[in-house]
Amino acid sequence: MLEIIVLTIFIATITNLILTRLHIPTIIGYIATGVIISAMLHLNHQNNSEELHIIAEFGIVFLMFTIGLEFSIQHLIKMKKEVFLFGSLQVGLSMLTFFLLSHFLFGIAVKASIIIAAALALSSTAIVLKILNSNRDINKEYGRRSLGIFIFQDIMVIPILLMITVFSIDNLSLTTLLLKTSFDAIVLFIILWAFGNLYLNHFLMK
Repeated sequence: MLEIIVLTIFIATITNLILTRLHIPTIIGYIATGVIISAMLHLNHQNNSEELHIIAEFGIVFLMFTIGLEFSIQHLIKMKKEVFLFGSLQVGLSMLTFFLLSHFLFGIAVKASIIIAAALALSSTAIVLKILNSNRDINKEYGRRSLGIFIFQDIMVIPILLMITVFSIDNLSLTTLLLKTSFDAIVLFIILWAFGNLYLNHFLMK
């Protein structure tokens, strides 16, 4: 895996140096790097799908981390209108449109149409925010509205995943699922909060 990581960083660096001179967003270079690495492994007949999946997950985490460094809780609280109004309108209208097309135009079942509509209503937060951040457009009016919509989309991922679980298992109790999910979320929040306040803050203050 270490060889793949080093090769990925090298190709990404070279690719983005070229794209930067051509004034092309660096996110294109990251995507191209993934395509190149996948093609090289395929040509060498190597089955590294698990390693590539892990590297991809870490890449998304680090990308979202760098984007998150640009914001604060106070900044996000001021964006309640962008998050809940514009976000709910975008997700709701998109889901309604895709559901009608999927169910009535293509004749797909209701549950499947809802899942398809929910998937198509969401977009890639990491890619679009990276472009907005690179172009310094994140603090402009349309950048703020886009950020609010993406935050709402990320929030909607949880109920959408719950909905898919409910649709896929017929004998599952919705009440039990919601209680278990809520309990797991509360426990995770308490652990992260305790770790941050007792250990992380103390470590960073040194």
